[in-house]
Amino acid sequence: MRLIVMAAAAAVLAGWALPAAAQDRKPCGKDLVCANAPDSVVQAMLAAKLKARLAKDENDDPMVEVTGEPYRFDVFFYGCEQHRNCDSLRFEVSFAKDEQATVALANKWNAGHRFLTAAVKDDGSFVLSYDIGMIGGATRRNFADTLDWWSSMLGEAGDFFVKELKQ
Repeated sequence: MRLIVMAAAAAVLAGWALPAAAQDRKPCGKDLVCANAPDSVVQAMLAAKLKARLAKDENDDPMVEVTGEPYRFDVFFYGCEQHRNCDSLRFEVSFAKDEQATVALANKWNAGHRFLTAAVKDDGSFVLSYDIGMIGGATRRNFADTLDWWSSMLGEAGDFFVKELKQ
């Protein structure tokens, strides 16, 4: 009996360990911003006065390129099925390789902050990113709040890195 219970528990745990599959195949609702409707993301960014343009990443998945001040950044679409029905977004700003932008600096940022994460890529570029789930979409108001958070966090990160790199 104990063996059966252990086998059942192992089967349940194995099911939890499976990677999530893109699940957002339903049409984007009216007045929502959805990862499975990339143009809705662009339109929401344009409404927020950002210079946004729909493009494709190196895997042919949708992405949004945002130019202008104070940062140029990209929004990548994840959880896509054949370049469609994406279920999440990653906001990402990348900075050129700099010997002061180290893994230790990224870890110091990450240890004291939520949401926005710092990393050093294999090519030495320093990256700040912010991931959000989008299954079912977000209201325009909620997405505008996400854009405000992103902007606020970038400003906070800028202040942090200026202070840290002066030491």
